[in-house]
Amino acid sequence: MIRKNHSNPLKTTRKLAVVACSAAIVASFQSAPSLAQNRVALEEVIVTATRRDESLQDIAVSVSAIDAELDQATLRRLDDLQTFSPNLYIRRSPGIASGASITIRGIGTQDSDKSLDPAIGVMMDGVFLGTSSGVLMQNFDVQRIEVLRGPQGTLFGKNTTGGLINIIRGDVTMEWGGDFIVTLDEHGREDVKGVVNVPIVEDKLGIKLFGAQVKSDGFVYNTTLEEDVGGDDVQNYGFAAKWQATDNFDIKLHYEKTKDESDQGAYVNRNVGTDNTCVFFGQCVTTTTDNENQNSSNTRNFSDNEYDTTILTANYDFGNMVLTYIGAQRDMDEQNMQAFDASPADFLDMNYFNLWDQESHELRLTTNFDGPLNFVAGLYSFEVDYEQFWDVAHLHWTYHAVTGGFFFPDNNTPTSVRSQGQRQQTDSSAAFVSADWAINDRWTLTLGGRYTEEEKDFSGDDGSIAWDPAAGDSRPTGHATWNKNAKWTEFTPSGSLRFQVNDDLLLWASYSEGFKSGGFFGRQANFQDIDVTFDPEYVENFEIGFKSSLLDGSMTLNAAYFSNDYTDKQESVLVPRGPADVATIVRNAATEEISGIEVDLTWQITQNWFLRANYGYLDASYDNFIADIDG
Repeated sequence: MIRKNHSNPLKTTRKLAVVACSAAIVASFQSAPSLAQNRVALEEVIVTATRRDESLQDIAVSVSAIDAELDQATLRRLDDLQTFSPNLYIRRSPGIASGASITIRGIGTQDSDKSLDPAIGVMMDGVFLGTSSGVLMQNFDVQRIEVLRGPQGTLFGKNTTGGLINIIRGDVTMEWGGDFIVTLDEHGREDVKGVVNVPIVEDKLGIKLFGAQVKSDGFVYNTTLEEDVGGDDVQNYGFAAKWQATDNFDIKLHYEKTKDESDQGAYVNRNVGTDNTCVFFGQCVTTTTDNENQNSSNTRNFSDNEYDTTILTANYDFGNMVLTYIGAQRDMDEQNMQAFDASPADFLDMNYFNLWDQESHELRLTTNFDGPLNFVAGLYSFEVDYEQFWDVAHLHWTYHAVTGGFFFPDNNTPTSVRSQGQRQQTDSSAAFVSADWAINDRWTLTLGGRYTEEEKDFSGDDGSIAWDPAAGDSRPTGHATWNKNAKWTEFTPSGSLRFQVNDDLLLWASYSEGFKSGGFFGRQANFQDIDVTFDPEYVENFEIGFKSSLLDGSMTLNAAYFSNDYTDKQESVLVPRGPADVATIVRNAATEEISGIEVDLTWQITQNWFLRANYGYLDASYDNFIADIDG
């Protein structure tokens, strides 16, 4: 038996509330520019949260920017960023070594199944990455990371209802230069990272080469295998070439490959000594430890993942406007094995295989007129083909209490495997615009909107056929198949109003809407028994805040209050399939309200001491949670 605690997601709940708060303070020793002999000031932080280069202190957006702190040794991976932005939580996804479960303002997607769109988006150099796999990036060759909080329904790729993490890689400098880092630590930690910039034609053509290798043995000791598990094995390498064809036109080609063969977790079975982990040839096998730094699984949770990303970016400057094209191709080939029972016996192994091909194109026009009106407008397309299947082994054993023997239903053998899978094609296209109108020197109004059309074509296989790889069997084909197609169109508006009180204080308010696409939840054993369709999820977001510069420019203090109303919220629920069988599905089960306060402070105390602090408060409640479990 595996002991688990389950809550009942099917119960209708009125005003079930959760209140949470978080705070972080990070101090670092670093050099800073001096404006006068005994005076220091913060450098202006330029961000692209509005799809144009603007000062962080001048925009009506809740965003945190991390740049200088990226040089700190403690920032090794994307999940180390969560102390640098309020109401941000990042953890490695269960079951995928390079996957990330990201939550902003209490909203996130914990399930890594490819059929679910992420609630929190991750972009790299202007490219939406599409799924939670492969986004747990190493802090390497990164110029800046921006954390945008709240729904991003207008400017950034596919809609996200919780927020966005925008990663900007280091540019091609067209000058000689390099940066190398070697890190050695306990548990076999070996990090080697390097980047080199090489000019080919002065001020015209340059190339950047980069590579990194991250290895460790892990710190969890496996008492069954008698070795450390849970370690890292990541390689990332590639190049970027930039051509400044004329003063007005530049083009950059970026390619990188990531190989991740890390252990994607070292699960611990917390059964007590009186519980049977499972029955193994008539013997009761129990876990050998409940120490969180030890486990007793009879196999490693290994990964074999490859990610290839190609990005082409071109800019043409007309003088008072810039035309930008971003085209990208991202291919993923993943295998992630989970010994799900975390016990010394062969009880439940799940081996996942994923193939993902993503292509996106964006054409964007950004103006910089001298007059009061400027805008960003563009067209966007996003296409994905994926195939995902998984092999379930050993779970089909049944112990007969009377005879003390084993019974294998459907003539299964101890080495039999059941395979099931899914495949889906997604076609998404959009048109968007966001316009700024400077009413006068102090007041600025921003209005925007995005029209999105998205279609998904899905098919799923049941897992009714068993096969035995030990006997030389091949994975069976011709499973019973469930086919479904759906199309959605949505318009998501946004607007904000800014009031520049003086050079050091900005007041702002904003309203925005977002949606997360509907679809078909694909991790099922039998698609014939239940409809796995779910509809889009919607959110309305309202914010008010201020941004201030204090102490002669050495400190910034920004704060905001926000309120999010979610309708048709997608939630995982359990439905019965038989006397001892349940299935997880996704339903538009809830309406939810989330409000909170966020405070972000940066302070250059002296030329060598820098302080960043933030505080986040959340008040979340379900107004309703209703799920039909029996039709």
